[in-house]
Amino acid sequence: MRIIIACTLSLLVLFTSAAMAEDINGRLGLTGKAGVIVPLEDSTINGQTFWLSDEGFAGGGGIMYGIGQHLAVETDITHVPSLDVKMGTGGKVAEAQFTDFSIGLQFRIPTGTGLVPYVGGGADFIKGDISSSTLDWAVGGHVNGGVDYFVNKSIALNLEARGIFAEKSDIQQNGQTVGKFNPDSVVTTFGVRLFLPKYW
Repeated sequence: MRIIIACTLSLLVLFTSAAMAEDINGRLGLTGKAGVIVPLEDSTINGQTFWLSDEGFAGGGGIMYGIGQHLAVETDITHVPSLDVKMGTGGKVAEAQFTDFSIGLQFRIPTGTGLVPYVGGGADFIKGDISSSTLDWAVGGHVNGGVDYFVNKSIALNLEARGIFAEKSDIQQNGQTVGKFNPDSVVTTFGVRLFLPKYW
């Protein structure tokens, strides 16, 4: 009987601690992340089609703030430092880089086990360049989904997939528009979130 009571109390403490750790209402979270980007669409320059490497490195971070048990607002920066630009038979002709600045909302689903799945969406603003060319700002949006695993009340591990969809931006050379760049892509990242004390 004592063993059953001890096990029951241990489980209650475990689940209570996990549920408390998941609560980010009124708390600020800082995120660092790294992963892979997969471009989805081709672009054009001087009347010719080009595409980017099948995949590349993406990294960045962001800030989030809990505004209830199920909602959080987040700002995020994802930087892609280098993607090969390929044309014709698939040879590399240049390099591209761009940065995605986004703001959005998360709908979070606390489970009481330390795992918190979420889905979200928001607006994106993308800027970059291709070798000797520059890219105008592209405006679009994103949908994202992922899961946080709370190691403790202050630290959570994060896994996320994000689809970025935006208008094509002009490619400029010497002040002239010479093509269109399509930033549509999927980014998958692993990260760590650091949550500051409530009402810090």
